[in-house]
Amino acid sequence: MLNLKPSWMPQPLVLLSLSHMVTDLSQGALPMLLPSIKEALGLSYTQIGLLVLIQNVTSSIIQPIFGAITDKISLPWLLPVSVFLSGLGMALTGFMPTYGMLMLAVVIGGLGVAGFHPQASKSAHFVSPEAIRGRSMGVFSVGGNLGMALGAGFMMLLMTSSGGLHNTAWFVLPGAVTALLLWRNLDNVSPSSFRPVAGKIAEPRKAINWNMLLLLLAFIFFRSTLHAGLSTYIPLYYVNYLNGSPVYAGYMLSLFLGGGVFGTFIGAALSDRFGRKTIIAGSMIIVFPMVIAIPFTSGLVTMILLTFVGFALISSFATTLVMSQSIMPGYEGMASGLTIGFTIGLGGVGVTILGYIADLYGIPAIFTALSFLPVAGLLLSLPLPGRLFQKDSP
Repeated sequence: MLNLKPSWMPQPLVLLSLSHMVTDLSQGALPMLLPSIKEALGLSYTQIGLLVLIQNVTSSIIQPIFGAITDKISLPWLLPVSVFLSGLGMALTGFMPTYGMLMLAVVIGGLGVAGFHPQASKSAHFVSPEAIRGRSMGVFSVGGNLGMALGAGFMMLLMTSSGGLHNTAWFVLPGAVTALLLWRNLDNVSPSSFRPVAGKIAEPRKAINWNMLLLLLAFIFFRSTLHAGLSTYIPLYYVNYLNGSPVYAGYMLSLFLGGGVFGTFIGAALSDRFGRKTIIAGSMIIVFPMVIAIPFTSGLVTMILLTFVGFALISSFATTLVMSQSIMPGYEGMASGLTIGFTIGLGGVGVTILGYIADLYGIPAIFTALSFLPVAGLLLSLPLPGRLFQKDSP
């Protein structure tokens, strides 16, 4: 048995976080691929937005289906299969000669992402003691956000190297290696193999507070639309509108996503101390003025600004997942499917609308539209359970 256990965290959590990172490489890579794909296939911004929507539908919106299944049946084998499909789908994108075939490749990778998250987050939930559940879920979530950041940087490197679009084939390698690693450690990441953390291995099912759940999901929708919008249009803005270097655009996107990596863990750790609602509402307050300022900055200032936007925006990522699981005790897979799946996937709808706005009014208009989203997110966060600056009860 491969021992991946640091002294300060449960053993399966490291492997789950690593797998999360590899699975989400494709999530960060696609935006960096879009300028090259747009030029190669002659696509409009609306078609680009639709491509992002297809990725979100297949990778995220259908996640509750997998969540409902894994709440009833533990499917640990789904983890290695899903990781491999995620890498395979992204590897195929550079070889597709038509828009329809490109969508097919995106669907393959998206199904891999959809299958992975509910089963993996359920495993991460059960292995984590209540007192540090925010931090533990932060470790798991950091893997995904780190994967997005690395995926963007990796794709930038591939697109600026000889071989062009065909270099996407390299994405199958980390997917295959990690799938093999998961398969050899399958018992270690199965919820049925976990020892009781606090006298139990599963939460009793209780009534769901649907009003609070709908508010939380609405908040996540606006947050994910903002995040997906920035991830998609940062490269397009700097490459296609400002005629900048793809390498420079890659740095911008990597800094934005990289800021989210640190924000994920720090926000989750702070939520254990100051309460989940504090982190959720505070993230929107911090993000609002920075989003407005992005088009009016350049150079080093833009780099710093995008890093802090990514940090603040994603600081509530793990926190909203933990809150959803507390609102839906006994339905941890479904909670994951709704919060890091369905609702985040709906952000792709927003990106499609932004693409239509860009075709009509130009890319700069997108930043104006995005500036309204933190305000909506803040208003939705205020009625959520808990009190500001107060630790949540176990």
